[in-house]
Amino acid sequence: MDNRFFKYLSVLLLGLILGYLIRGFASIPQAAAEPPSAVGSVKSLGREDAPVVMIEYSDFQCPLCRRYSEETLPKIIRDYVDTGKVRYVFKHFPLNIHPQAVGAASASECALEQGKFWEMHELLFTKQQLWSGQENYLSTFKAWAAELGLDEARFADCLDSDKFLANIEKDYREAVGKSLRGTPSFFINGEPLVGAKDFSAFADLLDRTLAAPLAAN
Repeated sequence: MDNRFFKYLSVLLLGLILGYLIRGFASIPQAAAEPPSAVGSVKSLGREDAPVVMIEYSDFQCPLCRRYSEETLPKIIRDYVDTGKVRYVFKHFPLNIHPQAVGAASASECALEQGKFWEMHELLFTKQQLWSGQENYLSTFKAWAAELGLDEARFADCLDSDKFLANIEKDYREAVGKSLRGTPSFFINGEPLVGAKDFSAFADLLDRTLAAPLAAN
């Protein structure tokens, strides 16, 4: 009987200890979630394994960037991105001379959060004259949320905060670190090309870059 008693007592004590430990673990604060600024920091099109990576540093309030976006970018997407030759990456470079550029970049990031970066990208450029230089430009962006099928309240809350400012600052500092001074500026597999040049200038450099590995063989 004594052995059975001690066995029972041991089981009881073990249960009490485990219960105490479980309650103790439950009271430990959980680690904070990943900061919002780390969400969706890369805006890209095309295959991840494309042989050429083309990076654009751009400013949504820049007229030359708008012209490039409307006239040249669709051709690059058609001939190089959609064919699997190029991965296209967009990065922010809001210039100090454009006071609404950071707000526009934020709008694109808030749209990216809901999977609509490129749709907002197109609106910001094609309708640039509707918001550029306007005092209530953020209200204009919020009105586009419904047009893009976004959660309007979520988008507005995001835009009113500095939720993705770290993403924009990161891109900006990267551009400054590369000694960029104007927009749009590009790197094609590391080779710089500056300005809203004609499609032929981009096609020439893209074709030469694509042919380079073949020539090396």
